[in-house]
Amino acid sequence: MKSTTKVWGLLIFLSVLTIFLGYRLFDRWGLLAGFFISVTFNLLILTRSKTYLHKKLKAVEVCGQDPWNLNARVSHRAREVAIQAPKVFVIDTKSATAYSDGSPWGDSSICLTTGLLEKLTPAEVEAVLIHQLCHILALDTLSFGAASIVAQSLVSLAGVLDLLWPLRYIPKFANQKPFHFLISPIAWGLIRLNVRESTFFANDDLAAGILKDRKVLAKALWKLESLSQARPLLIPDCSSHLFVVNPRGLRELNWFYLTHPRMSARIQRMIGYEPL
Repeated sequence: MKSTTKVWGLLIFLSVLTIFLGYRLFDRWGLLAGFFISVTFNLLILTRSKTYLHKKLKAVEVCGQDPWNLNARVSHRAREVAIQAPKVFVIDTKSATAYSDGSPWGDSSICLTTGLLEKLTPAEVEAVLIHQLCHILALDTLSFGAASIVAQSLVSLAGVLDLLWPLRYIPKFANQKPFHFLISPIAWGLIRLNVRESTFFANDDLAAGILKDRKVLAKALWKLESLSQARPLLIPDCSSHLFVVNPRGLRELNWFYLTHPRMSARIQRMIGYEPL
């Protein structure tokens, strides 16, 4: 299923569900409220998904002085895949990772960490840039961002309900989070419905096909996977699927929450053998 179909299917389903529940609970006034809520929520998904990670991770846009020549490299590669050049952001952290957001017709961006820029070779950085451009080209970024915002909204709702949980004011039950326990799997279930391993495989293949040497991308991904184990990055809930590899370093207690394919499988598909 194409990423555009996933995005619009998810938004339509949530809109219809909101309007239906509003009508069933509060009749005509509920119908009107459900309509306005669904419109507001859709606008939130289509706008906030492009900016919230930048703010959370304190990403800074690369303007003027560009010691890594990132803007020129991204512009050149963007013309090669026939999309508008994304903005480039950098996060000052020793963790090595990257992510992208937005859409190919504009208002997109690629974000890299200084840890990645310091640890990877120039050819490997180039491979990561192409990899993220391919996510934008395929509209994966739009689908991933929409799924992330919906899931985060559910987790936030769980947090509010947990604050209202009457037993939390009893010392013995102060650490109880029953709604988080119930709603978090639903949130991650929505992500898993929109983020499939096949999407990552397809993007790896697309990026590797553009590069002259597929092994460069395989090495870059393998390095980033290893570096994320050594220096995991603290990220918002329900956002690990937005990154090139899991920035938390496979430290999830529940493997259901892991969205990326095994690195050995990704490398095997790209170059035909593993390990490197």
